[in-house]
Amino acid sequence: MYNVIFDAETHTYTVDGVNVPNVTAICAPLSADYDEPDDDLELTIEAAADRGTTLHAYIEHRLNGGESEDFEMPSMYAGYAESVDNFLADHEITPYLIETPLGCAEYAGTPDLIADFDGNTAILDWKFVSQMAKSKVAGQIGGYETLCNENGIFPAKFFGVQFLKDGKYRIYDIDIVFARAAWNACRQIQNLKNCKHPRGKIGGTK
Repeated sequence: MYNVIFDAETHTYTVDGVNVPNVTAICAPLSADYDEPDDDLELTIEAAADRGTTLHAYIEHRLNGGESEDFEMPSMYAGYAESVDNFLADHEITPYLIETPLGCAEYAGTPDLIADFDGNTAILDWKFVSQMAKSKVAGQIGGYETLCNENGIFPAKFFGVQFLKDGKYRIYDIDIVFARAAWNACRQIQNLKNCKHPRGKIGGTK
């Protein structure tokens, strides 16, 4: 196993003492890119981030055996919390790793859940949004699968779970061949972005 340290304040990872990029950042090309968001959009992004943080904490609390009434949930997120409760009631889940950072020599990331899910070892990724960037989710799953394999975990199934504000949820069965292709494409883009160019040239060799 690698020694992985995640700094939540700066959202950075180190693996064996070396700073490495994270899976979500590597997969950024597969989602919308806001170079200069206006004020209203910034507020929307900030609200979505707060919702995601709160509800990720809630589902972690519930997976660890906590009761819903013991979590201080803002009323504006009550519908999402209900969708989490319905999901947990509908499926047999034995958690292995909940929000646990994993790393390898080149990158790191934190899968939302690795568990026995309805009888299969699975990676699950949570989204609390009305519209899901499906290709990005696939790319993230591809990255998490690689991290799992590097750390001796071999999932058989892969899911994206979209929690909605009306107490409902959707489960997306993720094709791992597509997920690996999406991840590999993002890794190629990352390598191109970080390419060291010869003096006076773009691309090529000295």
